[in-house]
Amino acid sequence: MIALQPMTDYDFKQFLEVSIDSYAEEKASAGNWKQEEAYEKSKQEFERLLPEGRHTEDHFLYTIVNEAIEEKLGSLWVKVNNATKEAFIYEFAINEDKQGRGFGTEAIKALEVMLEKKDIEGLSLHVFGHNTKAIRLYERLGFKTTNINMKKSLQPKSSLSD
Repeated sequence: MIALQPMTDYDFKQFLEVSIDSYAEEKASAGNWKQEEAYEKSKQEFERLLPEGRHTEDHFLYTIVNEAIEEKLGSLWVKVNNATKEAFIYEFAINEDKQGRGFGTEAIKALEVMLEKKDIEGLSLHVFGHNTKAIRLYERLGFKTTNINMKKSLQPKSSLSD
């Protein structure tokens, strides 16, 4: 059985270390940020979004746990907007060695049950286009595409001549 347990201070510290690095890599891979500036921009983004750390209002940070053997499987960060009755997943990660076993599906379903009890009517998230494994999971769970950004890399010439 999968449970979503509020992060401890220790878990939150580990979450930040991994997540800031991971987000920086994703943004650089997607071409949104230059590699050399990605880490600092990622750190600033986390500080902006979580100014009070794990105690930031309306933000819920969970450790995903296999209760049967008390094993940590990953993390989940969601923001709830009670006024609009919407929630947004900022980050969802299953440890790499635990992927492909249904834990991600169970964790999202556990989150949905929690949100429905709070009368939340919608759940959204962002996924990078190159993360096809995650896209397939979200589609299986009933998420629908609402926006698509596309980018093409160009080969700039060192000088323009007419």
